[in-house]
Amino acid sequence: MIKNLRIKDIAKLAGVSPGTVDRVIHNRGQVTEENRLNILKIIEEVNYKPNLLARSLANKKNYLIVSLCPGFNLQNDYWKAPDHGIERAAREISDYNISVKRFYFDQFSVQSFKKQLKEILELNPDGVLLSPVFREETIDFAQKLDEKQVPYIFIDSNIDGLNNLSYLGQNSFQSGFLAARLLSYSTPADSSILIVQIGGSEPSNQAIRREEGIHNFLSQTPGKYYYTHIDLDTQNPKSKANFSEQISKGDVKGIIVINSKAFEVATIMNDLGIRDKNLIGYDLLPENIKYLKEGLISFLIAQRPEEQGYKGIMSLFNSLVVKSKVEKNNYLPIDILTGENIDYYLNYI
Repeated sequence: MIKNLRIKDIAKLAGVSPGTVDRVIHNRGQVTEENRLNILKIIEEVNYKPNLLARSLANKKNYLIVSLCPGFNLQNDYWKAPDHGIERAAREISDYNISVKRFYFDQFSVQSFKKQLKEILELNPDGVLLSPVFREETIDFAQKLDEKQVPYIFIDSNIDGLNNLSYLGQNSFQSGFLAARLLSYSTPADSSILIVQIGGSEPSNQAIRREEGIHNFLSQTPGKYYYTHIDLDTQNPKSKANFSEQISKGDVKGIIVINSKAFEVATIMNDLGIRDKNLIGYDLLPENIKYLKEGLISFLIAQRPEEQGYKGIMSLFNSLVVKSKVEKNNYLPIDILTGENIDYYLNYI
């Protein structure tokens, strides 16, 4: 690799003018196919990297990127990880005339979500990163961004058929399919399986897709398992009592919690002295990790949330400033965690 190579150096190697090289790099203007291919070949051979800082400063344009994710607290700190990723990316690109403003909403309140969407539109951002928890409201918001030609990226869950620049996260359908497959390895035939949504509100788009994946796997083994969907509100004594009665039944052998609160079920099981159920949950909340290590949760499925936040902001940066193509779907690994491998995983990430 030749260090400090300039556009005029590439032009000399290609036997063309610097303006021709510039048009190829930025994909604008007319260039003969022969020259275009020759210039691209030279750029690849010398591993040319444009001076992005100089370019952004020369443009004298200030970019505003906005993120919208659920808030977090001591009881549910899952969204702290994506927020850290967003913050890390914001620091890295701050020298390029880019500011990142973070917004938060209550993931159990559609009104909170809509309020933040309205404020974001009033800011006229250059790019948006968001978690599309509420499907219909996200679709309406996306249409408004399309009208303004503002690129937007989804993290954590996806909504098919929209013009989002990219999606970063797990394939939610496949993660649900995998959860059911894991359960089938250790759950005897003719067992009852509970599919549990915790929170007392409408399930998120991600939870819906996970449950679709679970149903898809179970439908391939007709008659082997009997499954029931349960909405559990642990703040409602009646809901909690009904659930406690359900999991005390001997034929219930498997439980999949389709959002991040598997620890709520593990707590109930622990209080009832129940340890003969296979419980599968999602996400690396401290309470989930605690019960995974204690054996009340059999498996946790993780999705590298900090990487989603970081890569989401960097993808918008690449699109807005670098002018490079961003992949439509960026599926992250579906990590399967047990009590035996959790510490190694935490040390790695």
